[in-house]
Amino acid sequence: MEIKAAIKRSVLRIVITVICLLLLNLLFSISESFASFYFHRLYVWISTLLRRFIGSVNLSVGDLIYTAWVIGAVIFLLKLCYNLVRGRWQRLALLLINGLGFIIGVYLAFLLLWGYNYRRHSLAADMGLHMQVKPYNVNQLYRLADTLLQQVNQQKAALGDTMGVAAPDPDSASLFRRATLAYEQAAARWPSLRYKYPSVKRPIYSYWLNYIGVTGYLNPFTNEAQVNVTTPQFTRPFTTCHEIAHQLGYAPEETANFVGYLVAGHSSDIRFRYAASLEMFLYSTGQLARQDTALAHQVWNRAVPGIKADYQYIIDFYRSFRGPLDDYSQLLYDQYLKANKQEKGIHSYSEVVGWLIAYYGL
Repeated sequence: MEIKAAIKRSVLRIVITVICLLLLNLLFSISESFASFYFHRLYVWISTLLRRFIGSVNLSVGDLIYTAWVIGAVIFLLKLCYNLVRGRWQRLALLLINGLGFIIGVYLAFLLLWGYNYRRHSLAADMGLHMQVKPYNVNQLYRLADTLLQQVNQQKAALGDTMGVAAPDPDSASLFRRATLAYEQAAARWPSLRYKYPSVKRPIYSYWLNYIGVTGYLNPFTNEAQVNVTTPQFTRPFTTCHEIAHQLGYAPEETANFVGYLVAGHSSDIRFRYAASLEMFLYSTGQLARQDTALAHQVWNRAVPGIKADYQYIIDFYRSFRGPLDDYSQLLYDQYLKANKQEKGIHSYSEVVGWLIAYYGL
C-alpha cells in the first residue's frame, strides 16, 4: 500500500509539473508582455542572484552538480536492474516514475532558469541597433570577409607576430577580469550589456572537453560561464565574451556570437579585438567557401602568414582530439539546438554573418 501511495504522489507531481510547462509555453506564445517581463525583468533577477552567490565560489558548482547527476544515474540504473532481476515490479514502476519526474522537473528548471531565452530575439531593440538581418548573397559575404580580413591583418601587425602563432595570453584569472572590463567598456555604449557580479570559471574537466569540441558553455542551473582553458590561448578572449553573452540572456548562438564580437571588438585590449575578428573572419570565409570556393581562396591569399599559422594551429590542436566521441557529441548538440528553436542546429553559430552584414551595412 505504501508503494502504491508513493506512486500516486509521484504521478501527481508529474502532472502538476507538466501543467506548469504547458501554461508557461502558452504564456510565451500568446503574450509578448509576459515574454518581455521574463527576458528583461525575471531572468535578469534570477541570473544576477545566481551569479552573486555562486560566482564567489572558485570551484565550478555546476560541474559538481553534473558529476552528482552522473553518479546518481549509475545508482539509479543499478537499482533498476536489481528490482528487475528480483521481480519487484511495484518498486520498479516507482523507480521509473520517479526517474521520469526528475527529468521533467530538471527540464522545467532549465527553462525557467535560462532555457526560455532561446525564444529571445530582441537584440537589435535591446541595444538600440537600427538594423535588420536579411538573407545575404555571395557578394555581401565577400565584402564582409574582405572587411574582416583588413581588421585581422592590422590587428595581427599590432600584436607584432605577423609571421607566427599569436603570443600566449596571461593566466585564466587575468583573462576573465579583462573580459569583465571589456563588458564594462561596452556597457557605456550599450547599457543592455551591463554585466554585474561576474561568474566566469574554468570547468573541472577542461581537458576532456576537447574530445567533444567544447570551447566553453553556460551552466543554465548555476549561471556560471565556463571557459575551456586548455584550448588555443588566442581564441579564449572571444570564447569568454561569447559565454558571458549567454549569461546576459542571449541564448541563440548567432546572437551570442554577435554580442561577443561587439564586446571583444571594442575592447581596449588588442588580444580581445584580434580574437573576435579572427573568429568572425573564419565564419565569414567558411560561409563564403560554401558558395564560392574561388572567392574564399582569394581572400585567404591576402591574409598575413601569421593568421594562416593561427588557423593551422587550431586545426592541428583539434585534430589531436578527433575521434568517434566528437562526432556523436556534435550530432547530439545539433539536435539539442534544433529542439530549442534553432532550426539550423550547430550551423547556427555561423549565421552570425547575417548580423555582421547588417551591422556593417554591406
